[in-house]
Amino acid sequence: MRHKQKKLRKVTKFEQYAMITWGIILMVAGFYYFIIPSDLVTGGVTGLGLVINELFDVQISYIVLAFNMCLLLVGLLFLGKKVFLRSIYGSVIFPIFLFLFESFAPTLEMEKDFVIAATFGGLLLGLGFGYVIKYGGTSGGTDIPIKILNRKLKLPLSVSIYLIDGIVILLGVIVFYDQYGIVTGLYAILSMFISGKVADMVVVGSNANKAVQIITDNPKEIKDSIFEYLERGVTELKIYGGYTKIEKTMLITVITRNEYYSLRNIIAEVDPKAFVYVTSATEIQGDFIVSEGNYDE
Repeated sequence: MRHKQKKLRKVTKFEQYAMITWGIILMVAGFYYFIIPSDLVTGGVTGLGLVINELFDVQISYIVLAFNMCLLLVGLLFLGKKVFLRSIYGSVIFPIFLFLFESFAPTLEMEKDFVIAATFGGLLLGLGFGYVIKYGGTSGGTDIPIKILNRKLKLPLSVSIYLIDGIVILLGVIVFYDQYGIVTGLYAILSMFISGKVADMVVVGSNANKAVQIITDNPKEIKDSIFEYLERGVTELKIYGGYTKIEKTMLITVITRNEYYSLRNIIAEVDPKAFVYVTSATEIQGDFIVSEGNYDE
């Protein structure tokens, strides 16, 4: 019995932006229905918006838009035009959808049920953010200062995230301390943990770093594109089909979850018939850094 081979399809620009938009809608829903009503300051610009809203009673979507515009300019100054252009869409569309939810969507009455808020809010945030990352987008906001710390000060990406979001969560604990003590801070951390795990699963499995094996008839073109757009090393192996006895080439590379969308489109464009499988890279020793490579063609 002969099975029909499934070709790897390149994601179109329309599909890319449609899925990024869907991801942002899910994130906004998580914030609007669960995180914001429970006063969970989970980090990021939306967390800052919740803090400022509590102090000065300014609509959160306005605060998010203002911060995002400022951070876009900072990103242009410190990270360059490429990161600036990638960040525009998410930075603008996120506060727009948040404004629409604030203006027209009904609210949920949960009576400060922090368990439900942290669980379902984290689930929606992670699901939405996973789609945004999987399709090569960004939600803007504190992604930019996180990248600046990573690139300019050489702080590991995880440390940069913990530092920026940790400061925002601490501000939230301070502002809401009279009402909740440190309870909201602890639930905010739980929500962040849930969203991170869900986002990883949506993108490409349970771990952030992935080893990708590519069996292809066009190794040079794929390898050159990986070097140019992702700046990743590639190992090349000669292999033989167990059934066909035909010689082929296997390429092996290790990427971060943010680079999966780019690599997928590279392969789909060069060799849609390539056989690709992805495994978790649970421990990496040697020359491997988090890069900002991106393939947008």
